[in-house]
This record gives sequence, C-alpha cells and structure tokens, in this order.
Amino acid sequence: MKSVTIARNPVYRHLWTDRSRFNVVYGGAGSGKSYAVAQRLVHRFASEPGRNILVIRKVGRTNRLSTFALIKHVLSRFGILDAVTVRESDMTITEPTGNMIVFEGLDDIEKIKSITFPSGPLTDIWVEEASEISQEDLRQLNLRLRGRAPHPFQITLTFNPISVDHWLKAEFFDNPKPNALTMRTTYLDNRFIDDDYRGELEALRVSDPTMYQVYALGEWGQLGDAAFPLAVFEPCRYKPGDFDRVVYGMDFGFQHYHAIEAIGIKDGELYSFREMYCRQQTNPEIIAQAEQVLSKAQRVVADSAEPKSIAEWRAAGYRVEAAKKGPDSVEAQFGYLRARKWHIDPVACPGLAAEVRGAVYKKDKSGRVTEEIVSFHDDALAACRYGVEELVAPRIARPVRIQGV
Repeated sequence: MKSVTIARNPVYRHLWTDRSRFNVVYGGAGSGKSYAVAQRLVHRFASEPGRNILVIRKVGRTNRLSTFALIKHVLSRFGILDAVTVRESDMTITEPTGNMIVFEGLDDIEKIKSITFPSGPLTDIWVEEASEISQEDLRQLNLRLRGRAPHPFQITLTFNPISVDHWLKAEFFDNPKPNALTMRTTYLDNRFIDDDYRGELEALRVSDPTMYQVYALGEWGQLGDAAFPLAVFEPCRYKPGDFDRVVYGMDFGFQHYHAIEAIGIKDGELYSFREMYCRQQTNPEIIAQAEQVLSKAQRVVADSAEPKSIAEWRAAGYRVEAAKKGPDSVEAQFGYLRARKWHIDPVACPGLAAEVRGAVYKKDKSGRVTEEIVSFHDDALAACRYGVEELVAPRIARPVRIQGV
C-alpha cells in the first residue's frame, strides 16, 4: 500500500517499535491513547504482510460505535479506506495482501477461540477498556497468540485506572513483568486535544483536586467511600418481560459518553440489563444503531439541557422525553438508586458497571465525606437518574417544553 505521512503524538512514538509481549497503555481522559494504538495497528495492518489483528471489548456490540468506528476513521485519515474491504455486517476489515482486523467481544469466548485467519496466525490483540475484562479473560487471550509468525506476538491493553484494588494493578504494576511495557499518559501529552475538553479537565484542578489526580492525570487511587453499597455485579437472570416495570434513560454526549440505560424493577429491586455506551459519535450515528438496545415504542427520559438532540431522536421516531428536573432532584434520584439492591449485569452494561464501581462520596478539603457523589465518568449514572425520575418524584417540576416538536 502507499506510504502516508502520519501525525502522531510524540509521547507514543516508541510504541511503534516496541515488541514486548504486553503493552499496557493507561492514564487520564483525553490522552489520545486509543487513537495512538489505532494508528499503530492500522500502520502495521497496511504495511506489514502477515499481520492479523483481533480487537476486543468485553461486549462485542460495543465495538461498532467505538473501536470499529475509530479504525475506519484512521484508515480514512491515512487515505487507504478505499483500498481495503470493510464488512459492516460482521465487523471485519481485509487488506489486499490478506491481512485482517476482526472485532469481537468476550461475551462469546467460544467464538474467539474458533477465529482463524486465511493468511496466517493471529499476531496482535488490542483490548480497549481493559479494566472491563477479567484476569481469566486475559489469560485466554494470551493463549491465542501462538505458532509461527513473521512478527512478534503482542497484546495491547488500553484503559483508565480507577481503583488501586483492580487486578490490572497487581498484574502489571505491583509485580512488573519483564515482557511488558507500561506507560501512563495524560491530556497534557495530547497535542491534538480540543480546547473545550482541555478546559473541562483543567477546571477539575480547582473544583475537585482528587478527581483531577484520578480522572485527568490517570493516577491509581480510591476517591472515597463507595456510593452504591447495595450494588451487585452479576448476569441478569430475567428477561425484559419478567419485570414489573422497565424504564429507560439517556444522557447525551460526544467527548463524554453517550449513554442509554435500561433498568428493570422487580419485587422492589433494580436490574440493569441493557445499555448503549459510546463516545465521539453524532446523534445520527448513534440513532442508526439504537434499535440494538431500544424499541421505538419505548419511552425514554433524556437530559432536558439538549432540546436539539431530543428533537433529532423524536424526528427519527423514538419516544424521547425531556427530564423534568427540579430542586434536589439529583440527590433524590441518587438516593433512590443507592437505597435499593441494584443488580448490574457487567457484560451487558460494562459502562454502567465501571461507573458504579468507581462512584464514591466526595470528600471536602478537610477530608470529611460529603453528600455529593462523584465518579470517574457519570454518563451512564446520569442516564439511570433520568430513567428513574418519575419513580422518585413524579411531580418534581413542570415538564420542559421542546420547541418545534
């Protein structure tokens, strides 16, 4: 394929030549680590015969609006998207020499075990949001890299650290491996970050220094006391029709995650069993995939601060309504969620599971725990708040009117 000029963040240059078995790339939000890894994989895929790449998320369908979209974007920026074969149906990309990129999820481990590549063995694995997977998941993936290949086998893990208790810290940092490269990057390393997002991260330095250390600088830590002590993480044993009621909430996002969350209520307990969780996607792009998780007949409560987005969803035929909001509504909704046993399916709802695990009560400057809940991300949590709004206080405030709809 033709050679191209690639604009790279200098901090990631040595990743292009490193041949360690494991590359562990972690750090703060906005650091550009996923984009850098996607660039490297596309370059190898397009220029080195014998490269076969598996891109992994905990849940396979979450690849479509994240890693699959990102790799296609990078191929386009390299000017080679038209030179490869992209199969949208099964999310595979093939290069004329036979190199392939396959996108799968660990929710179907048997399918991953059966993957074969016509041009040779699997050579590269990229695990995006690696904090979502288990230690056994990584072991199984590592076993897939075997045989004779023209290039060293490599697994790349990208993630944002939250808890010092996570197995990734014990695996790669507390007991460093000789065959693993680890690197931490932040938004300060990303010369391509937009000014608005940089400003949002910088604001945390003053408003919440602890959150700044973890969220912006990507440092391992515990932010405070767990905010949802009754949450349990387990497969959902019920079907949607088994619940007494099902509610949906939506929080809009682009730089932040766009989240759609389904919560079933049964015998007074909550069950999170379905979500869409993606970022840097426009409303039309998300709407095109929304029927995977959302029926057009289903009522959805969304953030009233974005009437234009609500209008777009309604124009597409979805029953999206503006959240009512009102004085103390956030506290009341969080109070409802934390006061009940909350069963969260971590495979079906990895974004929510990560947010709930990382959600804590904020501490003030003197170290005292406050009533404010904070999380590494809070987009799925916001969607859940909107979803349960009417269960908390049906008359919190007068409805917000969306002009022209």
